[in-house]
Amino acid sequence: MSADLRDELKCPICLEIYTDPVNLTCGHNYCRACIEHLLDTQVESRAYNCPECRMTFLARPVLQRNIALCNIVKILSSANPEQSVSGVHCTYCIYFTVPAVQSCLHCEASLCSNHLRVHSRSAEHILTEATEDPGKSKCSVHKEILKYYCIVDNTCICVTCCLAGDHHGHQVQPLEEVSKKKKEILLTVLRILFSKQAKIENQIQDLERRGPKDAGNEEVTIQFPHRRGEKVLYKVSSLIQLLQIKRDKVYKKICQLEELCRSSNPVSVLLAQEIDLHEILDGQDEEWEECYEKLHDDVAGDEVVAPNSRSKDCLELVLDITTAANNILVSDDLKSMYWSEVYQNRPETPNRFQYNQILSNQVFSSGRHCWEVETSDTGDWRLGVAYGKMEKKGDQSYFGENDKSWCLRRLYKNQYSVIHNNMVATFPHTFSCNRFRIFLDYEAGELSFYELSSPIRHLHTINATFTQSLHAAFGIGYWLCGEHCCLKILHQGSLS
Repeated sequence: MSADLRDELKCPICLEIYTDPVNLTCGHNYCRACIEHLLDTQVESRAYNCPECRMTFLARPVLQRNIALCNIVKILSSANPEQSVSGVHCTYCIYFTVPAVQSCLHCEASLCSNHLRVHSRSAEHILTEATEDPGKSKCSVHKEILKYYCIVDNTCICVTCCLAGDHHGHQVQPLEEVSKKKKEILLTVLRILFSKQAKIENQIQDLERRGPKDAGNEEVTIQFPHRRGEKVLYKVSSLIQLLQIKRDKVYKKICQLEELCRSSNPVSVLLAQEIDLHEILDGQDEEWEECYEKLHDDVAGDEVVAPNSRSKDCLELVLDITTAANNILVSDDLKSMYWSEVYQNRPETPNRFQYNQILSNQVFSSGRHCWEVETSDTGDWRLGVAYGKMEKKGDQSYFGENDKSWCLRRLYKNQYSVIHNNMVATFPHTFSCNRFRIFLDYEAGELSFYELSSPIRHLHTINATFTQSLHAAFGIGYWLCGEHCCLKILHQGSLS
């Protein structure tokens, strides 16, 4: 790829090759995440503009995916693997960025095709696939290239470690042999994942074939009452969304394992995170199968449970679907919410949010309460509390961006902050897990957020004077590459 063409394929904001390119109405292109982040910073000023031509938009501009540009980046990347957009660049090209094709473990440097041609061919200069940190293939103690694997300590070692170092006398094997054995295990795991992926795809296709199409036509409407047909359609759509999320997770794991199997660097293979077979062969499959079979019973004529049915226990914290925006999907037990690409067509009421948010059905007007929430690994989300009478429409209806709501927010690239009335307190660190506890002391006017790591870490406490009844508040956003954001209520209790 020529330098001129590479420049045309670079995002003006991050200066890297486009990722999921989108364009504004003025015609300029950006990575979706880059321009979304920039527009977020312009919310408060109400002045949205293009960073290239400075064209001003009266409302937040709608981003259109540039399909042609997406295809160009994809084609050039696959047709020119040596010039991959993976992010590993030549160490010696200092005036402009050039993708590396290989790395030298001896020099601890990555090389483009031009520098590779003039690089030393002596035996000590071991070349491998391009890697961001070639130094990882050297012993941290003796600065020698790692060549053996210590069976006793489960670690990669150099010759000196083996002969005179801490691993002297231990059972060792050449890295190549151990790496080959691990790849055999990875291939076995891949076969399992491919089988799971195929099964999920078949289930999705089956639901798409007999669910949404059948649930809306006249024949089924005659067989089922209109309301029943809507409930069946809702359950079909809900399960398709959940299956798509599960499919995406399996696909992501497959890509990771395939990359390891293709790797020519045994150190990279052995230093990769251990494969959790229990996670891959999880017990959740039985739950998915039970849910899938139950849906077929529903379509066949068995009793359909309404999507918003719930326990009569008024203390149970569940989502209030009457407040749910039409771009989110709510699970049957009202414990989980998902970003939906399919508009849900719920009736428009003054109580329904315009944008990707929902309130709890439970109201807090006194006492101390806490609940725990699990978030997805990707996507934007907001957790907190809000008055039931807060605005439901317009930009100020987002939790934290008005004086009637308080929230913990996750933004692009693991940026976390606490927001109230557009006042933002940003965290300088990232979180180590995706489970959080929210603690509310109504009388004391305290709202606290905790990360459920080990040990549990207090993140922030907001002090306020609550004058109205509060609801638990949940918001989610879209993420790149088709990955869906979701939130799940794990536990709730009253401490009063």
